[in-house]
Amino acid sequence: MMITMVILGIDPGLANTGFGALRCDGKTPVLVKCGSIKTFTTDTVPNRLMQIHDDVNRVIEQVKPDLFAIEDVFSLVRYPRAGILLGSVLGVLYVTARERGLPVQEIAPKEIKNALVGFGNAGKKQIKDAVAATLKIGNISSFHAADALAVALAVYYRREYRAVI
Repeated sequence: MMITMVILGIDPGLANTGFGALRCDGKTPVLVKCGSIKTFTTDTVPNRLMQIHDDVNRVIEQVKPDLFAIEDVFSLVRYPRAGILLGSVLGVLYVTARERGLPVQEIAPKEIKNALVGFGNAGKKQIKDAVAATLKIGNISSFHAADALAVALAVYYRREYRAVI
C-alpha cells in the first residue's frame, strides 16, 4: 500500500520567501504548486512578516501538506541586521507551521545541494536545473521557488533513505 505525502518546502527570506509543494506517492515526487511570496521594502517589517504569515497560511490551505520542510539558513557575521531579519522570518514560519499542526523538518543548504547535485557548493542555476530535470518540468518561475522545491526534494530523499535503512 502506497502512502501519499505532500511536502511543502520553504526557502525563507524577507523580500522573497519561496515555496514548493510536492506530492510523494511513487518513485518520483510530483509538483503540486510552487512560487514565491514577495514583500515590499517600502512596507514596515511587522507588515512584511504578517504578509508572509498570511500568504504561507493560504498556501497551506491550498496544498494541504503533511510536512513543512524549511531550509536551515545561516547568517554571515558581517551582516548582523540581515541575520536578525531572517531570524524573524524563520520565527514567523515556525509559528505558522505549528499553528496548523504541521511537523517541521529543517535541512541544511549543503545537504540540499549534495542531494540534488552531488556537490555541496553547487550554484543556484545548478539547483534550479536539477529540480526542473528531476520533476520533469520546464522553466521554474523563480530561483526562490526552485530553492523551495529543492528543500522539499532533499527532505523527501532523506526520508526515503531512512526508510530503506
